[in-house]
Amino acid sequence: MRRWIATMAVAVTVSVAVTGIGTAADAQTGPISPADALRRQLVENRGVAMSEVTTWGRGGEKNSSRRKTRTEFGKGTVTATDVSHIDRSDDPQPPVRFLTFTGRTYCQGWICPAPEGKTWVLFYEDEKTRPFLTTGGIDLGDPAALQAVLATTEAKRPGGVYDSTRTTIHQGTITYAQLYNASPAFRDHYGRKPPTGRAAKVKISWRLWLGKDQLVRRVQTSWTELVVNGTRIREFHVIDARLTGWGAETDIPVPSADETAKQGDRRDSPNNTLS
Repeated sequence: MRRWIATMAVAVTVSVAVTGIGTAADAQTGPISPADALRRQLVENRGVAMSEVTTWGRGGEKNSSRRKTRTEFGKGTVTATDVSHIDRSDDPQPPVRFLTFTGRTYCQGWICPAPEGKTWVLFYEDEKTRPFLTTGGIDLGDPAALQAVLATTEAKRPGGVYDSTRTTIHQGTITYAQLYNASPAFRDHYGRKPPTGRAAKVKISWRLWLGKDQLVRRVQTSWTELVVNGTRIREFHVIDARLTGWGAETDIPVPSADETAKQGDRRDSPNNTLS
């Protein structure tokens, strides 16, 4: 009887090893969802870089700008962002930069000139302030919000190679109302009150390029909304974003008190004797 049990145990072990059914290795190497892939990235001192080109216009007018973002992760969330805004390639002014941490945003550039001896201006201070990795209303640093967007997928197809990985395009549409319900970042940017009426029904057409590791490498979003300002004008928005270097070592330090000026100390502040 013991010999039979031993023989059966060996047979089961061999069978599992050959088929791979129920093995730990199989569980570790099996396919994961984009939300899970993102969740694995949200660890201390790691991050990702993103560059965006935004085009918008109304009534025959067309404008464009660029933005570059460095993002730092930690403890399952986004802990800091370093964002540079480049309005025009021929602009003689240096890019405006914003460093955002939980509770604080710092600014550097022509929009917030620092007094002599200072490098940064404390632009905004509020306990509700949070850094987000967003583009076109889509939060790429929140697994649940990303999953909500992908739940509206209408089609998939091969998407070419980005950031040295072959990708698959997922595309669909999502409304302002859906994003407001699913995404804390969208709620933060949109405002306290949820969209209603026409605004709730505004549709964002989106395309996400996911690599073999299920991480986002490119995002395209577009939408049109009605702007009422004396007249009713339809305004369009198109954003193309590329993400590179997932998992790169990242350190975005908080500016020290010695190098930071307060809002009232800005060179252009009416209360500043240096202006």
